[in-house]
Amino acid sequence: MPAPDASSFATQGPSSNDVRWGGHVSNGVGVTYGHEPLAFLNVSANEMVLSGNLGTYRLPKASIRRIGRAGMYPWFFRGLRIRHVIASLPSELQFRPLGATTRDVLDQLRGLGYPVR
Repeated sequence: MPAPDASSFATQGPSSNDVRWGGHVSNGVGVTYGHEPLAFLNVSANEMVLSGNLGTYRLPKASIRRIGRAGMYPWFFRGLRIRHVIASLPSELQFRPLGATTRDVLDQLRGLGYPVR
């Protein structure tokens, strides 16, 4: 089966500043992968919600310490790494967008005031 059109994976949310990307997630224990998005990253000016087959992770902006490029595992440096201070969640979450480059996602997050490095 051919891969879906990549433009279908990034959409505007209810507010003009809200953004939603489809892609994949890694929570340090499990990882999703494939041509179809199995996770979604919803971002507003106040919070980030990463949801998919491995759970839903709600991260208020104030709890996020740093967002940067993901490491080698699991997607060979494609994607982003989110570090936060919420003790009940995995200390590090990773998201790989489909249909957008990591740089484009990081630029949009920086524009929303997230701590991107």
